[in-house]
Amino acid sequence: MPFPNARASKWSVTPDGGMEPHWSHAGDELFYRDAAGKLVAVQVQTTPTFSVGASTVLFDARPYVLSGLHAMYAVAPGDDRFLMIRAGEADPGELIVVENWFQELRERSASR
Repeated sequence: MPFPNARASKWSVTPDGGMEPHWSHAGDELFYRDAAGKLVAVQVQTTPTFSVGASTVLFDARPYVLSGLHAMYAVAPGDDRFLMIRAGEADPGELIVVENWFQELRERSASR
């Protein structure tokens, strides 16, 4: 929908519905989960008017945590990788943070 006049028009991105939409960093793709649980990328054009292009199934996202309300994944700056939580592999009350991992990686690489 256009902003701020959201009542002006609507465009359907998928005929079968979807959830967890997330814009690409480049702004030319919209990622979402389809009804079958696959992560899909759909090409969009925003100028001069909004139009929807081809969609591509990227991978099966069923093994990863699903919210339905908001995207439970992050898109890497190059729009070529996704950060997701694999369902059932972590205690939902536990968060593991690794600090200075890049420095440790450099040190380990230098020692080889």
